[in-house]
Amino acid sequence: MTVAVTKILLSALVAGILSLDRNAFGQFQISRPMVASFILGLVLGVPAEGVILGLIYELFFLSSLPVGSFIPHHPLFPSLISVLLIGMYPGPRPTMELIGLAVLFGVPTVFLDRAVNIHWRRSNEKAFHRAMVYLRLGRTDLVQLQHLMSALRAGLYHGGSFLLAGTVLVISFNYLIKGSGPLLARFSIVAMIPFLTGLAGLASDRTARRGWKGFTLGLVLGAGLGIWRALY
Repeated sequence: MTVAVTKILLSALVAGILSLDRNAFGQFQISRPMVASFILGLVLGVPAEGVILGLIYELFFLSSLPVGSFIPHHPLFPSLISVLLIGMYPGPRPTMELIGLAVLFGVPTVFLDRAVNIHWRRSNEKAFHRAMVYLRLGRTDLVQLQHLMSALRAGLYHGGSFLLAGTVLVISFNYLIKGSGPLLARFSIVAMIPFLTGLAGLASDRTARRGWKGFTLGLVLGAGLGIWRALY
């Protein structure tokens, strides 16, 4: 139990730190799934699975980009959640067999990630206005303090949300696997081939509302075909 708690807390810390890269500090692109998933995979002892999940989520969100005032759906939360589910799995099945299921659990958290990001941006506007007042007063020390507090809030918001979502999903994920019996054994890595084929089209323009129709259709068709292929 202590090891499991430590892993979840450490994963939340990693998620909070990596979240800063998006718009609070740096923007070195380490928050992209290809890098972030690999980093968390190293931390949890599943680097190969982290690389595969990073590739999958890069496909999903390849063109979900900030255009104008649009706040994109960022793949950081989903990719890290999927890596966490794989890294927390106690066995005995090979973790590669669980990648498809981990993706299905992880994808919906993109909406949680976006909600937290929007909440942070709104709270950050107040800090920006205070910083402008301090700047006019010549208090550059307080301006720097506001910037520091803004970065800390970003990390705490995202890290805390990841901790809550990760805990619930890890429990649900392991419970599902435990009760799935022989069904899960057939949902192997082979099922990911049609699964990814159906979802590759998700890297479409989702800055417009109509883009989500293709996203949903691709998800349903890809997952359905993948499960059918695994069973038959």
